[in-house]
Parts: sequence; C-alpha cells; structure tokens
Amino acid sequence: MVSSLRARLLIWHIALASTVIVAFGAMVGYLASRSRVADVDAQLRARANLLAQALEPAANGTIDLRLPPAVLGADDQVYHAVWTGTGALVDRSSPDVELPAIPNPGTTTRGGRREVIVRSASGAVVLAGRSLDSIYAEVRALGWTMAGVGAVALGVSLLGGWWVAGRALRPIDRIGRTARAMVAGDLHARIPAERMETELGSLAAALNDAFQRLHEALERQRRFTADASHELRTPLATMSTEMQWALSHDRDAAEYRRSLEVCQRAATRMAGVVQRLLALARAESMSPSPLEPVRLDAVVRDVVRDLAPLSSARGIAMAIEAEAVSVAGDADALYDAVTQLVANAIQYNIEGGAVRISLECAGGDTRLTVNDTGVGIAPGDLPRVFEPFFRADPARRREAGGAGLGLAVTRAIATRHGGNLSCESVLGTGTTVTLTFPGTRTRC
Repeated sequence: MVSSLRARLLIWHIALASTVIVAFGAMVGYLASRSRVADVDAQLRARANLLAQALEPAANGTIDLRLPPAVLGADDQVYHAVWTGTGALVDRSSPDVELPAIPNPGTTTRGGRREVIVRSASGAVVLAGRSLDSIYAEVRALGWTMAGVGAVALGVSLLGGWWVAGRALRPIDRIGRTARAMVAGDLHARIPAERMETELGSLAAALNDAFQRLHEALERQRRFTADASHELRTPLATMSTEMQWALSHDRDAAEYRRSLEVCQRAATRMAGVVQRLLALARAESMSPSPLEPVRLDAVVRDVVRDLAPLSSARGIAMAIEAEAVSVAGDADALYDAVTQLVANAIQYNIEGGAVRISLECAGGDTRLTVNDTGVGIAPGDLPRVFEPFFRADPARRREAGGAGLGLAVTRAIATRHGGNLSCESVLGTGTTVTLTFPGTRTRC
C-alpha cells in the first residue's frame, strides 16, 4: 500500500511539476516573442516615419522620394513601398515581396512578415516591413533551451520527489509493520511515535493507545475464558468423579442418593455460573428495554425484603435511608443490580455485622450507596473488583459460592443505564459500593 501511495504521490508530483515547467516555458516564450516583435515594430515604424519625411511633392501630382542616408544604410532585411494618395505605387525596395493594394495605416502580420503602414502629411502611404523568420527561429531556439532546462529540472524534481515521498511515507510504513506484527500475534508491538513528525506522531500515539486497549481487551478475554473454564471445570470434575464412583460397583440406595445429591449441587453451581454469564452478556450487549420510570426506592425495599432471610441467617442488620427517586430504565435489570450489591454486602460481611443502604439525589444525580462492615478489600485489588471472575480472596469466595460475576454484571447494567459504579474499601473496616445515575435519567 505504501509503495502504491508513493507511486501515486510521485505521479501527482510529476504532473504538477510538468504543468508548472510547461506553463513557465510557454510564458517565457510568449514574452520573448512579444518583446522581439515589439522591437521589430519600433524599427519598422522608425523606418516608415523616415520615409514619410523624405517624400516631396513633384509636378503632375507625383511624388519624389529622396532617401536619407539613415535609410540607405539601414538593415537590408527591411523592405518598403510608397503609394500616392490615389493608390499609385511609386516606389518599392524589393520586387520579390508581394504587396497588397494600398493598405490602411496601422500594424499587421501578413505571410510571415511584419508590416507598419503610415500616412504622410501629403497623403501618401508608406509601408515598412520585414520577415519574421529570424524571430521565429530565435523563439524556437529559446523553446528548445527551455525544454532542456525543464527536462533537467523535472529530473531533479523527480529524484527529490521520490526521496521526499519515501521520507514522508516511512512513518506510515512503520505503522503498517507494527499493525502486521500485531496481526501475527505480537501484541506488545508499538509504533515509535517519538521518531515521527507532529501530525503523524499524534496519529501514532492514538494508534498505540488503540493497540494498548486492544491488548488489554484480549488479555481480559483470555482471562475471562480461563476463569469461566475453571469455574465450570470444578463442578464437571465433581460430577464425573461421583458418577464413576457410583458406577464402579453396586451401591445401596443411600449411597446412590448421596452421589446424586453431590451431582445435583455441582449442576446447580454450573447453572448459576451460566446464568450469571448470560446475564453479563445481556447487560453488556443490550440496551435496557423498554425504558420506563422505575421507583428505585421501591426496588431497594423489595430487595431488602427478599434478602431478609439471608441477612437474618447470618445475623446481619440492614438499615435503609431512601428518598423517593425514579430512574428511567429496565425494572428487572435494576432489581438485579441492587440485588447483587446487597447480596454481596451480606455474603461477604462478618457474622453479626451491618449493611447500610442509602438512596439520595445529590446535584441532580441519583446515588445508591451500599456499605458493609466486612473485612474490606486490599488497595491493590480495588481496580479489579469489577472484572468478571475476579476474587480478592478466591478460597473464601469459592466457599461462599460466589463466582466473581456479581459486580461485573452490576457495572454492565449501570453502564447500559448511563450510570457509573464505584467501590471504596478499607481493610478490617468494610466496603462501600456506590451506584450513580445521571440527572438526565432520574427524577427526584
């Protein structure tokens, strides 16, 4: 592509340079020709005026022509002719030149000759002329000289254009090589932006940023695939082991029942993971539909009521402070998002802890805050808490039955509603997750 672009740039450069050279040569030739013809006109006019001054009336209405020395010693390329006022030719210097009938005063070009005609005070008409062949020869010689100079200039311009085009397109070639390296699998390849001009440097920086984002997205996809495979592999291995154990020998009814219960729990866990994956995929790929006003405070109270058995079982006290707020969105998706936040606050809290839920309008935006008194999250883990399958404490969360998808699903729902999800945590104190919706989506 770069070579083709280089060729096209060079063709345009040659076309433009050729046009300029030809136009310049034509202009020089035209001006030179016009200047030489103007010189000839001045010479002929001077000769005609001298002839007119040399005319003297004679008897019988004729004219005597007494040529002055200036005319006699003049250029022999110039010819002349004199007519009386009645049109009778009285003198001519060259019998080989075909003369017209008595011409009108002025300047004309006739048969490759330039002629100046004047009328004397006595009424006689005087013509002075000369051939333009020498002028044409000079202009042709000048044209060939200009053509040679133009060819040399075009050759130098061609070489310079080839070098300039190559230098200008070299950064694009580096960009192409980097892109091809990434396609080949080198996701760490980057464009050396510091070696480029300002405009291409900005382009290279933007592409490097895009390459980095692509790299990160692919890494997240790989990690997501590996984590999903791990989450599904464990229950599948459990089911396979139990079935092999049950089928290896004859068992009594109680043993078969125990194996089936183990397989059922593993299948339930797989179903939960698959359902959360589907929920995450739907939240990331679909806009909330239909959009309708949803009383978010009512949703919060419904979630607290539905999760009351879970909080009571762990001795978790829940407190609500909710203003009347409506959010434009999908009621079911918003219910799922709030459920994930409150369930996490209960599930990863300490025994006998507390969960505080507040819903308020602040600066036109709606802010839902869920605070727990759990063990908290390490600062290094906070940036990754919204990644699918991420666990700050893998062993503890696996025991609790979590797959690390709750906050990822909630963030996807918040994003599709134009909102934002943030998390703050202090080790040994607790975690606060805040779901914010912009004022354009809410009504207090």
